[in-house]
Amino acid sequence: MKYMYKRPLVIGIYEPKWFMIVKSMLDTRRIDYSIYEDKDTIPYYSVFYTDYPGFVEEAVSRNDVLIIYDPRDTRIGLEISILATMFKEKYNTLTIGIDPGSKPYYLVIGDGEVIEHGYVELEKICEKINYLLNNIPSREKIVRVGSGLNGFDIIYMLKKTISDVKIEVVDEHETTPRSRLVNDINYLDKRLVSILKPYRNKDAYAALRIALRKGIEVE
Repeated sequence: MKYMYKRPLVIGIYEPKWFMIVKSMLDTRRIDYSIYEDKDTIPYYSVFYTDYPGFVEEAVSRNDVLIIYDPRDTRIGLEISILATMFKEKYNTLTIGIDPGSKPYYLVIGDGEVIEHGYVELEKICEKINYLLNNIPSREKIVRVGSGLNGFDIIYMLKKTISDVKIEVVDEHETTPRSRLVNDINYLDKRLVSILKPYRNKDAYAALRIALRKGIEVE
């Protein structure tokens, strides 16, 4: 489902390291935002994400603004703010695709939007997937793992550490594009691929196709 209108997002982050992390995440996800200057310059009906109580005190008089105060600088606080711009509290479906192998690649989709993707060390994959599942609010959670090298080992590790999450094994046939197909995006959602295209990364494409392909649930 695509939204014709989103509430503007304003960030007012006092902690420098968290500010840089948030800025990088929003830029990577191509989410429009502005940086807080004062209460009078906040666009009407904005979502205002901040970790600083002084900014809250300044902006609280703006009845049209939804203030999300996150003093601990948390990923879930940021995700709640992003969801609020879309008039949501949770994603309906959060899907994580994992292209296994000696260097696994993961990709996260929330209601048709690419949220995050990247390489993860095999021994840290459970920690990473748990972090994502716990910090991105959603009603349904699905983890899809390719059936290639280390695929079933990853599924076994995830089954031991994750509960209340559907885990599926996905046939990897033609999930990794041949070199000449890296730019052929007819078989994929063009909006999703547009985020991956600058990287020209075959592992990212494989993880995307695994995430989008229905698998067999592992009990």
